[in-house]
Amino acid sequence: MRKCIRCDAEMIEDLDLKEPMHSSILRVTRPNTVGLMPKNNFGDVKAAVCPVCGYLETYLSRLDKIQKYLDTV
Repeated sequence: MRKCIRCDAEMIEDLDLKEPMHSSILRVTRPNTVGLMPKNNFGDVKAAVCPVCGYLETYLSRLDKIQKYLDTV
């Protein structure tokens, strides 16, 4: 459960962020130096919104992927 940092209300979580033109989910990636496609996908960007004040927060859905990457560096 996420709490709003502004008003301490319980936030609505696990919301998708969409790219307006193509309606694809936004992703956070590490660029691949060899090709154009990203080599490591760190997960989908998710959102949480406060129903009281409207504060919007973003977070990554797969922290395990980041940990796995950090273990190899």
